[in-house]
Amino acid sequence: MLSNHYKLLVCGQPSFRAMHELLPQLAFAPGMERGFKLSDETTNVNRVRGRYLFTRQSKLVSIDPSTLDPKEETVESLVECRFELDQRKGLVGVEGRRGDLTPLFEALDAMPGVHVDFEELNINLTQYMFELQSAFKKNEVKALRIRDYLAREQMLTSASFKLLDKQDAEKLAEKFSDQLDAISLQLKLPDGACNITVTRKGSIRASDDAPDELLVFAKEILPRFHEAEVETTAAVDPVAARRKRKR
Repeated sequence: MLSNHYKLLVCGQPSFRAMHELLPQLAFAPGMERGFKLSDETTNVNRVRGRYLFTRQSKLVSIDPSTLDPKEETVESLVECRFELDQRKGLVGVEGRRGDLTPLFEALDAMPGVHVDFEELNINLTQYMFELQSAFKKNEVKALRIRDYLAREQMLTSASFKLLDKQDAEKLAEKFSDQLDAISLQLKLPDGACNITVTRKGSIRASDDAPDELLVFAKEILPRFHEAEVETTAAVDPVAARRKRKR
């Protein structure tokens, strides 16, 4: 499963230019605790891709054989964060672990002359889904993740619902638009079917064989459907409520 996580990249042109010039000087070398390994695409002045390698500390708990008491020791390991900075689209992304956005931000923000911020995305998933369906005509909505779903028993839950009637997928997405946390679709492509899941915060997970064309498209349309302000809405009763279509 391919997993990419994005946030909004807030960085002016002078700061991005300074970052572009400084990154090669911070190249990782054996024995270092942190550093960057950049790809050849870094020659593009508006885009940087590569790996940020850094030392991560973790706690290891084991049993002392002499006392049989638990003992805790700090273990250091070198880990990598595969990242992409796209100033043209205003996006920063990492592969694998969303938590890697934090150490990447700390490393970039510490550079002299660089002023950068990572802001959370808030995607209108209903409109995003319609755009994805328009680009890839042969598709099927597999699941919707809804937060604060009010059941008949007056209980709230956040859960992924598999759709039994695929014809109602778009209507349900519109009805619960303000509560959608994730959408999952199966796309039928010339080389075969693949699955893709997109979350409100800008995480994209797809089948290992998903084509680059799909992944690039799914990433690049994220900023178009970002909503800066989040409106607080009441939970929707699936039986009694009659929700007006969001304008």
